[in-house]
Amino acid sequence: MALTGAQTYSASQREQIYRRNFIFFLLDNILFNVAMGLIGTTTVIPDFVSHLTHSKILIGLSGSLFQIGWMLPQLAIARYIIRANHKKWWFVGPNIPVRFIILIFAGIVMWLGKSQKEAILVAFLICYGLAAVGDGVVGVPWADLSGTSLDGRWRARMFGLTAAITGLVMLALSPLIGIILSDAGPGFPNNYAWLFGAAGILFALSILPISYVHELPGGKAVEVTPSIVEFLPQLGHVLRTDAPFRAMIATQMLTILFSMAGPFYIGFATGSLGLSSDVAVPVLLAMQTIGAVIGALFYTWLGAHNNLLFIRLALGGALLLPISAFLSSAFGPLPLYLGFLVSGITLSNLLYGFSNWVVTYASPDQRPVYAGLFNTMAAVVSLAAPFIAGTIAQRLGYNALFAVALAMGCVALFVTLRNLF
Repeated sequence: MALTGAQTYSASQREQIYRRNFIFFLLDNILFNVAMGLIGTTTVIPDFVSHLTHSKILIGLSGSLFQIGWMLPQLAIARYIIRANHKKWWFVGPNIPVRFIILIFAGIVMWLGKSQKEAILVAFLICYGLAAVGDGVVGVPWADLSGTSLDGRWRARMFGLTAAITGLVMLALSPLIGIILSDAGPGFPNNYAWLFGAAGILFALSILPISYVHELPGGKAVEVTPSIVEFLPQLGHVLRTDAPFRAMIATQMLTILFSMAGPFYIGFATGSLGLSSDVAVPVLLAMQTIGAVIGALFYTWLGAHNNLLFIRLALGGALLLPISAFLSSAFGPLPLYLGFLVSGITLSNLLYGFSNWVVTYASPDQRPVYAGLFNTMAAVVSLAAPFIAGTIAQRLGYNALFAVALAMGCVALFVTLRNLF
């Protein structure tokens, strides 16, 4: 007999529900992450935008735009969903229109053609931005749903296996991406439209799995949506009194400033190192993907046992990426390839570590507020990061940008070692 949300679940019943939900969360994440991999934020997208504009700021913004749009609305959404006992349809409902946007953009690119670069750029910023904001709207409900309907062990396994399976799929697809972007492909801009179109189909399919999740009872819903005057002091109280949470927010902000150099490694490879796009994009994507698979398997084990230790190790390993860029200036592209491999092992799985830490750390009643506050504060830094990175790259060059990123990564690692236990 099915149990209602008001009934108490035994440990064995919860474990059975976790196992079933794990499959649907895993399917949703794999479809979404393969779609994002096809339009990689540090490879395909900045390379695509570099064909549309020479502005370093816009190229940098393109690599961070999804993260910015995803983070910005979350605190506002958290204020509303604390009234809801059930969060699943707050996730599924908005996804129905949102996850068709990239597929629509692919059609727009093919319709405009290569002579309309300015129009394609405007369409990209609008469509990609809307897709990002839409995904941000469902970000807090997803965090709360994964917090109530999976426990920490199953979440770590889900995140780790997502990254591993996604990585293997992307590794198989990397040669095809190289062919599409090469002279043997359909040519600009249809070559990129094909990638956006394939991603758009996967985004649309990803709507389905979460609708089958069995939602377990979460935090107690409030009766009335708090006003802004009431809500903001609550947030201030959390930041003043919760030192570990404050330290993790600082760590994520510093990590964003470290990652702001991400979209420029491909420009460094094609510009400073003289590699062509059809070589640099698939090779760097493949190296990053191989690393992501290795790192995901590592996180599947370590994340379930000691999530904070994984975050520290990932930050330490990620520092090798800007160092590899410095070495490539003297020794050629091989160090950069190895840097992307290590980046895949570490940085590609770091977001999972942050998400799992917040969802596990916050109480069920406070989880929407903690998740929304965590991501919205990071959005402020994410919004500024492309302009900082683009200005540094344009005025001082790639090496200066990589040096700043390295410094930010070192400070982020120090914060986790000094303030989190």
